[in-house]
Amino acid sequence: MAKAELRREPTGRWVVRDSQSGRLVEVRGADSMKASKLPIKKSVDLTKPIAEQAFEVQTKLHKPSAKN
Repeated sequence: MAKAELRREPTGRWVVRDSQSGRLVEVRGADSMKASKLPIKKSVDLTKPIAEQAFEVQTKLHKPSAKN
């Protein structure tokens, strides 16, 4: 899968080219969190459900210990 090229039009809209139709499509909300201090780990894939990824990390970090 090729990485989409996100670019800004002179009007200020963020657009990406649709690979099937060739048209430019507006990406709403792109760059809206730029000023936010919300940390997003580079390992998080935003194309997959974020809650499931967070749960996987949480279960790996907090494995219950075996009681003897």
